[in-house]
Formats: sequence, C-alpha cells, structure tokens
Amino acid sequence: MGSGLDSSKRKPLSKESEFYGVLDSPNIRRVCFGAYEFDTWYGNAAYFASDRELGTSVSSISANGVENKSKSRKRSVTERVKTSELDKSSPYWLDKLYVCDYCFKYTDVESNWQSHRASCRYATDIPPIGTLMYKDVYTPYIITRVRGFKDELFAQNLCLFGKLFLDNKSVYYNVDQFDFYIIYGQDDHSTSHNTPHFKPMGFFSKEVTAWDSDNNLACICVFPPYQRRRLGSLLIEFSYELAAVTPGQALSGPEFPLSPYGKLSYLRFWSKRLAVILYDMVSAKVTKFNLTELAKVTGFRKEDILMTLEFMETLCDSSSNSKDNIVEFSSVNLGVWCKENKVNVNEESRMLNTEFLIL
Repeated sequence: MGSGLDSSKRKPLSKESEFYGVLDSPNIRRVCFGAYEFDTWYGNAAYFASDRELGTSVSSISANGVENKSKSRKRSVTERVKTSELDKSSPYWLDKLYVCDYCFKYTDVESNWQSHRASCRYATDIPPIGTLMYKDVYTPYIITRVRGFKDELFAQNLCLFGKLFLDNKSVYYNVDQFDFYIIYGQDDHSTSHNTPHFKPMGFFSKEVTAWDSDNNLACICVFPPYQRRRLGSLLIEFSYELAAVTPGQALSGPEFPLSPYGKLSYLRFWSKRLAVILYDMVSAKVTKFNLTELAKVTGFRKEDILMTLEFMETLCDSSSNSKDNIVEFSSVNLGVWCKENKVNVNEESRMLNTEFLIL
C-alpha cells in the first residue's frame, strides 16, 4: 500500500492494457490534493503514456492554470526535468501528481495547479455540480448525483483519481452509463475562508443499465484524507435507501469483486446491522430465521447475508433446511463477536439521517 516495488518486477504493458490503466504496482509516488499530500495505493497508467508524458486524453491543467483537452502535447523543459529527476530504477513514473480538490483536474506542475485552484469554477461554498440527493444540516454532509452523460469531463477526472485507490477499477472514459454519488463535507484544513467550503470526500458509482439488476453500486471510494469518519457506511446506507425506491432493487448489494477497502467496509456494515436483528431474536430465544424474510427486512441479498454470517463466525449448518430457507446461527458466537467488535446491540448506530433524504 503506497510502497514501491522493484521496477524490474513490473509486467510489460500492452498498449491496450496501458490505455485502461492496468498496472501491478503504483506508478505515481505521491498525490497533492488540496491541503493534503499522501501516497497512492495502486497504479494508474491512464494518466500517462509509456514514455511518461503527462496524459491529456481527459483534462489536465496547462501552464496558465486552465484545462487542457488536447490529445497530446510536448512538455516544456521545466516539466520534463521533474520526471528526469526520478531515479531510472525507480518503479514510479512520476514523483508527485497535483489534483484539484474541487474538480479533479490534474497536472504534475505545482505552479499550474496553484493557479488553477485560485480560479476553479467549482471552488464555491456549496457543490455547483449535480443534483442534491441528501443534505444533513447537523453533520453536515451533502450527497449529490452527477450523471456521467451530462458531466462527462468531471466524471472522467473523478474516475481517474479514484483508480489510485481502487485495485479493480477499469472504467475512466465511458462514463455515460454511470451515475456518480459524491459525498461532500466541510474541511477546516483545506480553506482559508471563514466558512469552510464543502469538499468532495468520496463517491460511489452506479451503472444505470446494469446487467445484474440487483447491483446497487459499482464501486465505492473514500479519499485517504477523509477516512475514519464512517463516510463509507454513510454512502452504503444511502445506496440501500436509493435502491429501495429503484424498481427491481428491493433486494440488492454491491457489484463484485469489491476492492479490499470496499469489502471490509461492507462486511462491517452488514455485520453491525445483522447483529442488532439477530440479538433481538436471541432475546426471544430464537436461533433460527427464514433467510428470505430477513432479506426483505434488511434489503440485503441472501448471499450477502450468508457471507456476513460466515465472516462473523456465527453461521451454523443450514444445509438440511436449505429448501425452506431456514438458517440457524450461534447465539454464543454472536455474543463473542459483539464483544470483540464493541458493538452495542441495544442501539443501532447509523450515519444516515433518513429525514434529510431527497429521493
């Protein structure tokens, strides 16, 4: 995670693989994102060509601080020096990538990035893009929906940035079939304004015409500076509320495979929700349940419930009752899991306040 590997171990890329950003190790060492600087987790060749020229197939920031949409350009001497300073044996193609923390446009020249941020049209008090879907006046957090076909450039740049922290993401350019739900929050550390601006802190994407109708989410990412705020749980909760009002998604869940971070976030979310429900059964001296009925109550797919119970080590053998969808769980193991994970089953802690949904 963020650590470089020996460049000799990097697999050679075909032009097709390189275009889709497929790499087996990080190729950018660090990212500057607003007031934050942090390591990348995964490689993304879509930002670059094989000769380490800065890619401009989406939208980069040019010397005057504005976007550059040209398909190719030759770097200035100043720009080329930055790449040439890297050790030739380094696994990295670039030492630092500068990304606008409002619109996700990018450059490898700090002065260009600073000029752009000073005049970025997205640098406003509230998000100027997308449709408002959730606004919590207490936390405060905002979720907006950005449609890929409508705001293509923004969505493409968002996807490029997200790939640095998602292992299995491969969609960058063909975003017209996706909606992007972006969570914004106030960040005191990244603005000098008296009232902090709302900054994008993470997102999830949802395929509008998904082949599997029970997929309510394609990928999910909370950006490194804003992790440990339970924003992943908030986005997941929102995705289920959205699915509840979407035809054909009464029972739904994320598209697989999930990234390691995404899988862990979901298992935590499912586990805590199920622990509260199962503990109520234990109180009533019940250790068996109908899987179909529990799926209806939670909105979770049956396979996700079974996977979570296995993760919690509370699932007993239910093969003999599989036809009737009867599942047995261990109340003892449930108590152990709750204690080890410090889960208070007497109160279900939620990040999302349904009162502020705009669906």
